[in-house]
Amino acid sequence: MSQKRAQAVEIALAELCRAGGYERGLAARLARTHGGGASTWERAVADARTTYAAELGAHDGAQRPAVPPE
Repeated sequence: MSQKRAQAVEIALAELCRAGGYERGLAARLARTHGGGASTWERAVADARTTYAAELGAHDGAQRPAVPPE
């Protein structure tokens, strides 16, 4: 991943965290705010959503007790 793309993913991830999750139109808003093409930001938001979901799942898993199988 290029440094520019990694930076875009970091920005998108920060926005997801700030908003508490995905909001429709996020990629378009980031493109208007930070410049660049909409498709670039759509990819960055997709990557950030994956990271956000993984981090959220990791935190949820740490908070829930293990359920024994039946």
